[in-house]
Amino acid sequence: MKRLNLRIKNHLAQKSSRRVIEVPQPLPHQLPILRDTHRHKRVICGRRWGKTGVGLIAAILGHGDPAGPGHWKGIVDGGNLYWVAPTFAQSKKIERDLIRAFERSGLQYSKSECRIEHPSGGSITIKTAAAPVSLRGDGLDGMIGDEFAFVRKEIWSDALRPALSDRRGWSMFLTTPNGPNWIKEQHDLDGVDPHYKSWQCPTSENRLIDQAELDSALLDLGQASFDQEYRAQFVDISGAEFSGLYFQTPTFWFDQWPAESEIRYRVIGLDPSKGKSDKADYSAFVLLALTYDGQIYVDADIERRDVRKIAEKACELCKLFEPYGLIVETNQFQELLRCNIEDLAKRNNRPLPIYGRTHHEDKRTRIRRTLTPFLSRGELHFKADSRGAKLLVSQLKDFPVGAYDDGPDALEMGISLLAELLNGRK
Repeated sequence: MKRLNLRIKNHLAQKSSRRVIEVPQPLPHQLPILRDTHRHKRVICGRRWGKTGVGLIAAILGHGDPAGPGHWKGIVDGGNLYWVAPTFAQSKKIERDLIRAFERSGLQYSKSECRIEHPSGGSITIKTAAAPVSLRGDGLDGMIGDEFAFVRKEIWSDALRPALSDRRGWSMFLTTPNGPNWIKEQHDLDGVDPHYKSWQCPTSENRLIDQAELDSALLDLGQASFDQEYRAQFVDISGAEFSGLYFQTPTFWFDQWPAESEIRYRVIGLDPSKGKSDKADYSAFVLLALTYDGQIYVDADIERRDVRKIAEKACELCKLFEPYGLIVETNQFQELLRCNIEDLAKRNNRPLPIYGRTHHEDKRTRIRRTLTPFLSRGELHFKADSRGAKLLVSQLKDFPVGAYDDGPDALEMGISLLAELLNGRK
């Protein structure tokens, strides 16, 4: 994209000039979108991915291939553009970014018309989808739809799409998803309509956002919300199984484990990773302590681990927690623990019962049937200062629509083992 690169290079070289448009320098993960020649682009991106920067570059310099018909006009090319936001408040954020970009250019932003004009004859007008009548009338060389997953489909189909027809204008949607709504329909045109191209761009593509921040956001939001807001997935969060009221009881979180004299049984449930490397699914250890009054206290250790590290963590947790038994799926038993049983017993200074379990029913049905009574009666309590416990709770909140259910699966196995111990079957 020689034209884009040259313009940005010239912009950087002229920073000391009195008149310059402050065009953002594109980040590496944004360049494929700016260079692509499709007329209609759908960028489904996570929060803090950098969509405003892409929008400013496209609106000011244009995008695509400058050498052919795949170059789409920006304001410096004489393009007449709309930048449309869902609400008035969001349009004000765009306005601030646009004013900042042009504040050293000598060009004046008209607050009454929400527009800035360029000597080439081009212009950018900020609009809001809250006033759809104002979107009709002008023929457009291009438009940016900001957070269009949160506007009605008719805003695009009835007002904006026809405005692009006479000038064969371009469109670029820059939005986080909002469930599987009409934006997913637009996304699915990728590969079907030759004029459309769509990308799903997780926040992790932006190297300015560190992994620790993403891990923290996962704990705060829960898996389903995280998948939507940071992984740019079309998630139907409304399909969660367990009522939010289950997670709001005063005793849901606990600080200290019950005294030893109050505990009847301790067990560990393990849902091992199915993979062979650290890139595998999460492996979940769930630690459960059943008291004599029927309450179950829960902690968890949920990480991505290969088989060797799972076995090492099993030894470590069994030594610290001293459970009556550890339960794991039978089909994972030989691969994971065959060579570690002797070492496991030695580290715990006594033979440790390790139970294999073969599942004969659907996982979701099993988790739903086992956990619902305990959650609804408020008999499950989770360690307040534990990252693993918080991740387990976030998976419970998202079940069954979340991407991961290893924690709930290990919790279900642990409760089943407690029931077996109470009934004298083990």
